[in-house]
Amino acid sequence: MKKSTLAASVIVALGAVWLGGAWYTGKVAEEEYVHQFELLNQNIQQSFSAKGLSVEFSHVAIERGLLSSKTRYDIVVKDPNKPESVFTLPFEGTLYHGPLPVNQLSQFNFTPTMFASVDKLTKNDKTTKWFAAAKGESPLSVSTSMNYQRQGKAKINFAPFETSVEKGVWQVGDVNLSVDFSQKGIQQAHLALSNIAYQEANARLRLKFNNINAMAEYQPIKEWDLLFTGQQWISGGEMYIEEENTQDKTNHLAIKNWKIDLNTVRKEAFLDLAMNLKLEGTHLNQIHFGDLNLNTAFNHLDGETLNQVLHAKFAQIEDAPLTDAEIALIRKFFDGQPNFILRPTLSNSAGKLTTDIDVAVATSDLSSTLSTGKIFKLFRHFIFKIDANKAALIETLTAAEQLSSKLDKEEAARIAEMKINDGLKTPVQQGILVDDGKQVKLDLVLENGELKLNGKVIPEEQVASILFLAAMSMGY
Repeated sequence: MKKSTLAASVIVALGAVWLGGAWYTGKVAEEEYVHQFELLNQNIQQSFSAKGLSVEFSHVAIERGLLSSKTRYDIVVKDPNKPESVFTLPFEGTLYHGPLPVNQLSQFNFTPTMFASVDKLTKNDKTTKWFAAAKGESPLSVSTSMNYQRQGKAKINFAPFETSVEKGVWQVGDVNLSVDFSQKGIQQAHLALSNIAYQEANARLRLKFNNINAMAEYQPIKEWDLLFTGQQWISGGEMYIEEENTQDKTNHLAIKNWKIDLNTVRKEAFLDLAMNLKLEGTHLNQIHFGDLNLNTAFNHLDGETLNQVLHAKFAQIEDAPLTDAEIALIRKFFDGQPNFILRPTLSNSAGKLTTDIDVAVATSDLSSTLSTGKIFKLFRHFIFKIDANKAALIETLTAAEQLSSKLDKEEAARIAEMKINDGLKTPVQQGILVDDGKQVKLDLVLENGELKLNGKVIPEEQVASILFLAAMSMGY
């Protein structure tokens, strides 16, 4: 047999195997494709039902072919409280069969794949305006692939568009969302948005955000349907806000970079939630206010009770008073002894201003605890600390004086230093603050049943008197 004949025979055989594989996997792919929509509906209903919305993939239809199949489906959004309010997004696309889908082969991707699909939003009476805003292009497309381990990725692209609303115009750049999923549901999602801008018709308000990115990693908790563990973050480049008030005064806020991090960890029956906010290069009306770093934590949260509180919140009628059952739930949540932490830090060229607040609740029974005069029994621990670099404090107040009084920086710095020195005299004399010339500090800590202010014990009776006078003055 000639080599050319042998090569041709091999090619024909491989082609036959590929076509046979495509025909066979077409049936498997069709079944799995429909199954994935069923899983999506379960996950979506779990996420949205408690929030008063119904979101569902419906009318899933497939027309089988040899190498690919035509697909159609709708995403239907309903408000159960408004049966007449239904929003339908229709999609049409192509499902390419494995093991080597045609669309992936055309891109020299030889990874074995059960199926790959490309779907695009089509026009109806609800989406026509969206098509117009996207200048005739399909404003939304979805590309999906799944391997033989039932793991896959979906890539969702929103075309740039511009749309007018009642008071102004929104401009949205490229939006790309990628989602990793498995048989257990969505595992991770990543969003990239090039830019978004808004301008009021009267030009009194202008917003612009650049380079927005977000990541979300979810591990659902079976017994707590509104809660999950995992990490999430969202970040952005320059953020710019310009607003003109009724006195024709224009304020400009600019931030160079920003980021918000979230992390939720389960510890048996409790959850720990940590959040970090970073703002770099904050300027207000061209005056630099420094960088802000805000660490917050909500620890030892009773998961079961928190889930019940969220269900009650979502079911609550707006402005309705709390019911006895809801009040009992909130009290039960605090009886779980949650711990709240707040640690903001403001940094500028001169130094840092830091605060540390760390409070762990011991009981929700506020009235009986106060009536016995045992205030400290309300807390498992209590920490309130301030550590301010004096030069940084002066620089911060200088910026505030420049902004409010329209002074030059030198005069504003002189006034700021004078105000700080005058303001520190009385609290330093009373022992509330400690000033060593470089740092201003306050240290209020509950230790072994004793409240200490800068190392000195404050009798519980004195604290009770201060709280009583404060309550009376507020009531007056």
